[in-house]
Parts: sequence; structure tokens; C-alpha cells
Amino acid sequence: MPAFLSTMVFAYLALFPILNPPAMAPVFLQLTGGVSEHQRRQLAWRIGLYTSIFLSVLLFVGGWALKLLGISIPVIAIAGGLLLFHSAWHMLNKDPRMSEDEKAAIQGDMMHKAFFPLTLPVTAGPGAMAVTLSLVPKGRILELDTFLQFLAVACGIGLAGFTVFLFYRFSGPILRRLGSTGAATISQMSAFVLLAIGVQIVWGGLKELILTLP
Repeated sequence: MPAFLSTMVFAYLALFPILNPPAMAPVFLQLTGGVSEHQRRQLAWRIGLYTSIFLSVLLFVGGWALKLLGISIPVIAIAGGLLLFHSAWHMLNKDPRMSEDEKAAIQGDMMHKAFFPLTLPVTAGPGAMAVTLSLVPKGRILELDTFLQFLAVACGIGLAGFTVFLFYRFSGPILRRLGSTGAATISQMSAFVLLAIGVQIVWGGLKELILTLP
């Protein structure tokens, strides 16, 4: 059980900074400015659910495909960690996740855009996908221990999706309480944690590759 919880929490902490709900909540509010409060709540629920389902399917299907094709998990981890580092660096330098043109292109019938583009790629973009693939457990697919690790990571993904829902659902009151300074502070802290996790994932992949050297 401690190992299960540890894996679940690590998966959650790896995904939270790249999903970055505190920073994306204002974007969600801006994009859904033309819908009713009831529709905004529905969108928040759908995006959180779709994020959990999409990344969980990617974990299992992508992990199975990688193992079937014999692609090295440490190599995927290094690539994902480098992408995380790149994303975190831009976040620390306060580069926007979306341009104004991209925001304008999404405006319209929002209820039909809950999965695409509000979930993919606005919420769960390439960075989240790379993190998910870097979390694919090692070991044979049919082993019980490997399956439990998959399940633990999936629980972490579900928790991350639920966090997205909470921030999007209560984004208005939360942002009013935090203010622009508070939201910016949380965003910068998330970026720093993401930077550290990116380094950790890269080091884990490198260590695995070094151990395989003759």
C-alpha cells in the first residue's frame, strides 16, 4: 500500500504543474465568458473527466504499445523530462500558454468543444502527454506488480483531472480571493516544481540507461 500511494502521489505531482490548473483557470474563465454559469459548471466537469479518461487511456494503450514495440521506457522518460524542463522554463519566464489568436479561434459553441480543443490540447497538451508516457511502469505487462503500478498512476491521473475540475468549477471565487498576485505566485511555484520534476525524470531515465551499459 505505501508503494501504491507513493506512485499515485508522484504521478499527481508530476501532472499538476504541467496541467497547471491555477494558471489555466483564468484562461478557462476568459474562453467561457459567453456561456451561462450552469454551462460553465458542466464544461468544468466534462473537461476534468475527459482529462482523466484521455490520459489514462494514453497511459495503458501507449504503455502497452511501447512495451510491445520494445521502445525503451528510459528513453521516453528522458524525452518527456526534457519537454517538461522546456515547458517549465517558459512558465518561469511567464510566457503565455495560449496566444490571443488561439483564444479567439476557440470562441463559439463551447459545449461542443469540451473535448477538443478545451481538453485536448488546451488542458492536456503535449506536455501532459509526455509526462504520462514517462510514468509508464517498468516490468512485463501481465505481471501483477506492473498492473498495480499502472493502476496507481491512473489514480494519480484521476486525482489530477479532479483538481482541474475543482479549479475550473470554482475558478471565479478562487481568483477573486487570490487576486492576480496570488494566482501568479501559485503559477510560478508550480513552474519551479515542474522544473524539478523534469530534472528528476531525466535523471531517472539516465540512471536506467547507465545501468544497462556493459
